[in-house]
Amino acid sequence: MDNSQTEQELFEREFSTNNLSMMEEIVGDKEVPIFLAEWLKNGLNASAAYKRLHPKVSDASARVLGSKKLAKINISAILAGYDLGYNDYMLGLKEGLNAMKFNELTGEKVPDYRTRLEFQRILGKLLGF
Repeated sequence: MDNSQTEQELFEREFSTNNLSMMEEIVGDKEVPIFLAEWLKNGLNASAAYKRLHPKVSDASARVLGSKKLAKINISAILAGYDLGYNDYMLGLKEGLNAMKFNELTGEKVPDYRTRLEFQRILGKLLGF
């Protein structure tokens, strides 16, 4: 796991357009995998993702239609298709909380506080803080 990447970047890489055919099989709708990729690219914003795919739609319609499209995505099925589960997520979260990097000047291994902060935010959301 590359500690300099955020959770969103990791998901974007994993669910890139190269993997759309597998997602299409899982979901059963051709636009849903494309929408999922756009959703990830737009910072998990369903309105912006829908608007990007359908630029002529009003903002209000994009919010509603993006939300409906997002509801069609069965995240559990997609995760199962990639053989990912809660244990993998928690293991990655634990690794992120202990992220280290090499100091370019000294070559020593030091804590990567930028990465740790991002994972602290994720853990905080999970715990309701």
